[in-house]
Amino acid sequence: MSDKGIRPIVSEYHILWEALKHYEAKLDKMSSMTIDEDQELIYDEKLQDLEGVLNSLKISAKDDYGLELK
Repeated sequence: MSDKGIRPIVSEYHILWEALKHYEAKLDKMSSMTIDEDQELIYDEKLQDLEGVLNSLKISAKDDYGLELK
């Protein structure tokens, strides 16, 4: 994230990570509970997008502070 001018502090990385992981769990639950195939596809696409965001955040935390987000 620092390449784009944003460099969160350590605690902000942790807050973002926890919030995104919570959202991921919610989307996963909603995807598995829906009976509407179109809605399931929407949730699954959001999960894929979120995976990219989580990977980017993980890389940025590692590069900026040597943090290992799990």
